[in-house]
Amino acid sequence: MRPGELIDHPEGGRFREVHRSAQVVTAADGRERPALTHIYFALARGERSLLHRVAGDEVWNLYRGDGVVLHLWDGEGETQRVELSEPAGAWCHVVPAGWWQAAEPLGGDVLVGCSVGPGFEFADFVLLTNDRPEAAVVRALWPGLVPFIAAGAP
Repeated sequence: MRPGELIDHPEGGRFREVHRSAQVVTAADGRERPALTHIYFALARGERSLLHRVAGDEVWNLYRGDGVVLHLWDGEGETQRVELSEPAGAWCHVVPAGWWQAAEPLGGDVLVGCSVGPGFEFADFVLLTNDRPEAAVVRALWPGLVPFIAAGAP
């Protein structure tokens, strides 16, 4: 994949959608969504994906690079740090629907695949910005995640 084939993502990094299911399902909240979507997502060395959440379960798959760290927060009290890499023996991880998530490469550039079901729609995408109440919780309880908060509204 050539860099020009990817476009900037609001959370950081670059992406390209490679699949959007023709099958439509009704999500738990009653909205219709494609059954599944899948993207390629790239982060360069030193780059990060900012904290965000989506409405569906998201499966991250490591395709290329040294690895990626996922920083996860359930929005209440639980946080997780998940490493996808060969040394960790993990190449995929499921982020439950509604969890806040951010990512950063372990070393150099990484390419991952992200599948969301029910399928991703930008209408369901929420970026954690400094003006959201959740940002105050992150600053107070998990200061290590502060660099993953967006400065302002997207």
